[in-house]
Amino acid sequence: MTRLLVVSDSHGDIPSLMRAIELHREADAVFFLGDGQHDFLSECVSRFLTDKKVTAVRGNCDMYSELPAEELVPLAGHRILALHGHTRGAKYGLGAMQTAAEEEYNADIVLYGHTHNQRHDYVNGIHYLCPGTIHRGEYAMVDITDKGEVCCITAKL
Repeated sequence: MTRLLVVSDSHGDIPSLMRAIELHREADAVFFLGDGQHDFLSECVSRFLTDKKVTAVRGNCDMYSELPAEELVPLAGHRILALHGHTRGAKYGLGAMQTAAEEEYNADIVLYGHTHNQRHDYVNGIHYLCPGTIHRGEYAMVDITDKGEVCCITAKL
């Protein structure tokens, strides 16, 4: 099994970000979906995530960031699209993200932030997961089994 920790939108709340990471040291990979790049990269990655696969994308509040807006990550036999969501209209629904996942990236899991609302949808064989905002103690876990099954779990500190 491969376990992913998915966090987004820390907006300066380093203690909550660190708490989620410490609670889930068993995670094989960590996805940070923007809006708090400095919190994540300087405080967490350098000190606590040296042994994990780390993916981070920039959010609309990550000014001057050199992180990508979107990244396709092949992992555990899946194609995971990570994005903050502001570039694909996440606050207005899945439409643009669905088009990107299906037509541009051929993704089967989409991890996004920006809306600050925990949500999981399964549309046309693709999982769409927003972990909410870690600033409110919200995050998500994704378990990918050896049989290829995907389980998305929203959680709260």
